[in-house]
Amino acid sequence: MIKVKSNIDGQMYNVRDMADRQEAADLMAKTRLKMKRLKIYVENKFPDKPQVKQLAKNFDADAHRLGESTPDDEFTSFSVNKGESVQFCLRQRDGSDESLVNENIIMFVAIHEMGHIITPTVGHGPDFWNNFAWLLEQAETLGVYTPQNFSSHPVAYCGMKITDEPKYDASKDASDFSVGKITK
Repeated sequence: MIKVKSNIDGQMYNVRDMADRQEAADLMAKTRLKMKRLKIYVENKFPDKPQVKQLAKNFDADAHRLGESTPDDEFTSFSVNKGESVQFCLRQRDGSDESLVNENIIMFVAIHEMGHIITPTVGHGPDFWNNFAWLLEQAETLGVYTPQNFSSHPVAYCGMKITDEPKYDASKDASDFSVGKITK
């Protein structure tokens, strides 16, 4: 890992020491700025929503809290302690292909991690999927994420396939339901 200054926001990012490390740092910066915009947007629009209060308390979109994960990390992308830091798999893991992942897919993954931050429970339970879907809707409204039909067109991501994009259902905010999945 190496610290690289992004040309996008002038911040330093921990990325893998590869030929495209500058592009990786710039991708981290673009993602961070979109995450920050989304956080500010939901804080202003939904200040009393419990999930937003948890996001405000737990997540700080500072560059030093975001980084690139390594191929030997247990998970491709993950949040530590509900927002203390967020690590992203930025590169494909398909044989020798280690090209950078598409920016919109990274944003989908970032919103997925933000879904974990705003969900009190751990894992991919029903409350997580609904919170994640809600954040996806807010990100689309804000213009920081473009929805994709992963069911019809699965996307390779870091050795996995993204096969679903959950849909928000306000009536299920505190109910038992299941939507969405990421499969190996």
